[in-house]
Amino acid sequence: MIKRITCLFSACLLLFACREVGWEEHYERPEWLKGNAWELLENRGEFSIFLAAVDKAGFRSLVEGKGIVTVLAPSDEAFEKYLLEQGFGTIDDMPTKELKKLVGYHLVYYSFSRERFANYRPQGQEVDQPAMSGLYYKHRTKSRDTISVETDLIEGKERTIFHKERFLPVFSYNLFSSKNIDAASNYEYFYPNSTWTGAGGFNISNATVKEYAVPTDNGYVYVLDRVIAPLETVYAQLKEESDYSDFIGIYDRFKDYWYDDETSKSYAEAGDSLYIKTHLGLPEIASEWTYNGGSGLVDYANLAELSANAYNVFAPNNTAIQSFFNEFWGNNYGSLEDVPFLPMQLLLYNHVYSGSIVFPSEIERGDIQSTFGNTIQFDPAQDVEAKGIAVNGVYYGLNEVIVPDLFKGVVSPMLKDPKYKMFLQMVYQSGALQALMGDALKFTVFIPSDEVIKNTIYGGSEIFWDEGNPLRFGDEAVQVENTEGILVPMSTGAMRAFVQNHIVTEEITEINGTKVYRTRNPFSYLYITDQGVASSNIYNLGEFTPANTMGSGLTNGRTYDVERSLIREEGSFKYLIASASSGTSSIQEFGEFSKLLSQAGLVDPQNEFEFLFGDNYMLFAPTNKAIIKAKEQGIIPTDSDELEDYLRYYFIPISSNGINDYAFPGMEMEGDFLTSQESGDTSSEITLLDKESGLQLRSANGETANVVSTFPKIYVDGAVYQIDKVLSSGQ
Repeated sequence: MIKRITCLFSACLLLFACREVGWEEHYERPEWLKGNAWELLENRGEFSIFLAAVDKAGFRSLVEGKGIVTVLAPSDEAFEKYLLEQGFGTIDDMPTKELKKLVGYHLVYYSFSRERFANYRPQGQEVDQPAMSGLYYKHRTKSRDTISVETDLIEGKERTIFHKERFLPVFSYNLFSSKNIDAASNYEYFYPNSTWTGAGGFNISNATVKEYAVPTDNGYVYVLDRVIAPLETVYAQLKEESDYSDFIGIYDRFKDYWYDDETSKSYAEAGDSLYIKTHLGLPEIASEWTYNGGSGLVDYANLAELSANAYNVFAPNNTAIQSFFNEFWGNNYGSLEDVPFLPMQLLLYNHVYSGSIVFPSEIERGDIQSTFGNTIQFDPAQDVEAKGIAVNGVYYGLNEVIVPDLFKGVVSPMLKDPKYKMFLQMVYQSGALQALMGDALKFTVFIPSDEVIKNTIYGGSEIFWDEGNPLRFGDEAVQVENTEGILVPMSTGAMRAFVQNHIVTEEITEINGTKVYRTRNPFSYLYITDQGVASSNIYNLGEFTPANTMGSGLTNGRTYDVERSLIREEGSFKYLIASASSGTSSIQEFGEFSKLLSQAGLVDPQNEFEFLFGDNYMLFAPTNKAIIKAKEQGIIPTDSDELEDYLRYYFIPISSNGINDYAFPGMEMEGDFLTSQESGDTSSEITLLDKESGLQLRSANGETANVVSTFPKIYVDGAVYQIDKVLSSGQ
């Protein structure tokens, strides 16, 4: 009990310490006590309109000293100009709700000196972060929209949406210095009607600071040359741009509503529930805040992410999107709405970058990469038709689609054609997608269609596709039956093994000849002949499946459609060998070897290959003809113990030999290998020779045998080859 109390006390001290560094310093009162912010502005005599607006909006007590606040004060001249531009005669003509939103955007939480604005450090000013200087550029204000109501089409219910307080961008000279870009050109790119005046200081949104950090006893006052119009979210601003309605429409297919428990407790009326509008599987560009509590830390406490993180949206216009749709998806889908979620998500990921705010010089320099490693490239001068700073980031309205590399490589056919959605889902969920990006490596991917996969028995079960709710991203799933006959999602490991058995890290240009290729699963291979392609599962049945070329001009390899799933053999040879001599066995070519194993007691249910201790192996078994001949010559022992010792010489265990592959002609796996036959304190050796055109074994006493099977039969426990004669270790 004492230990628990001590731990709790320590945790409380730690939490207090974190709060003290991150928050409390912003509540420090300036050393100079010169009256509150209201009194200062009132005495100056040129801020009467702003003060009247503060009063009408309900913030007077705060500005008078009921809280610590940084006040951004536009002069009467600046306010009159703003009112004229907005079509208002006086502030009394403005709706109270709109006025509160405007005034609140000029009231920043905490007390910010000039130094703290220029180089804010959320961990505390004493924590030096040279690489992040100026990058914590957003600051929380008192401006917030009232709640709104939207219809949740998925659930068929109305949702009350809570809008969090706006953040205000402060563009410090440090920010541009840290990014090593020119301040004036990059700032004025987004604010063409403003001038960069922040050398040695900063611009606040589109405003110039006329007077910095005038101290009061409840914070600092900054005098601005203009009224700052409250910024909206990237989502809201793009929604107002009619040329980008398709982009917003696609993004809204991922729309969802997240119940905000903490906010509901603090702000909701009795019985009400408040929601945050989100987009499943994509950056939450509709949220005012770039952090909403996802990592467990309460939202308002994660000052670092709230201050530095931005949603950077590179939105193609309607013409560009429709052109891309027609070229890439037009043959398979009737409209954008018909394209499945996953291909659309992967396209959108190349158009939204979550991280530090992105300026045009960084685009030109090639600094920005998407989630999947593609460089975001376009000409900020020629390819951008709309742009803007938002409360949660920036947006560039483009006249082109930034096509991800995934849409040009071996993944392209399954992104394009709906009949491969199950395999695409498995590729994505298993984590194999990242391996197939870029063009540094070449791949060959054999893609089974949905119908093929549904007719595959895998892990003892058929494979099923659950479409889920077609309106909700992430509701679809690849499923299998569990031991109780209940459909459950296929595990990530099972999907990975399935997918990786269809991938070769090499470009196979033709399906002919006699070739073997490693898959991305260990000790698993694909066999190629003029008949087609086979995995161990198919080959062990004596079959091959046709492979038809898909796509053309792919940047990183080849894809083939296959009529059978290329899965690994899931059976164990040691369980099959006992029945090899039966007329219905698929391994009758090992019938005579099976009889020898039985005579030696090695296929006894209590003793199957016990000498291998569960290790995988290569077994070089003589053909039926070779064994019959050797029996006639009396070469093979008849005593069960001697026979067991004799037969163990044909087994090469994997682990004790440190082997990473089974042997195939041309793979240069040759040399002396330990067998499972014991010889004193060690094991007998056998020599494996790679003759390029085939494999050969040489025993310790110099006898040689040729491997006569075109390919080995591979099982879950080992690879089994046929040789044309019996061998002896000479013991």
